[in-house]
Amino acid sequence: MPEREVEIPTRGEVGQLPACGSGGWHDAQHGEVGSWAPGATATGEIVQDWIYILNPNKDTLDGEPSDKDTVRRLAHKDPELDLWLSRRNRMNPGDRLWFFFSQPESAVAAVAEVDREPREDPDDPDFSYRVDVTLLPGPTDALYGNPVGRDELELGQVRSVQKVKPEALKILLARAGL
Repeated sequence: MPEREVEIPTRGEVGQLPACGSGGWHDAQHGEVGSWAPGATATGEIVQDWIYILNPNKDTLDGEPSDKDTVRRLAHKDPELDLWLSRRNRMNPGDRLWFFFSQPESAVAAVAEVDREPREDPDDPDFSYRVDVTLLPGPTDALYGNPVGRDELELGQVRSVQKVKPEALKILLARAGL
């Protein structure tokens, strides 16, 4: 599998951004803060949770290894990511993407929120879709300090993106403080 470079764009968009670790939202334009029930978006839609596999030996983020330290730093300094997908998946804004690091310790140690639905990328035959996400600094810090191991996730065959199992989701949410 070829090395993947994950671009970190400067979108400069104003709008609803996740409130650090609160499980709520912050409207940067209007200075409003709100919250919603776990597992639902601000409009009441059900949140889906996805595992996104990163191999620090193959994948890069903004030219750096895609390891726990890099992702944690990005969560605080430049949290907006543009990620590749090999399939479209049925991701929606507000869904969570849990970053599973395959090396050196197989574990989830970061989380992001999907900003908008995946879009086609006709220029890349290996990864034909892309999705914009925003790393959540507080929950990522919590997971960095207490990652969720592969055995706790009940992962069978590891694919690049897969849905989180219900029992594993309880553990992920608790460890992330969500």
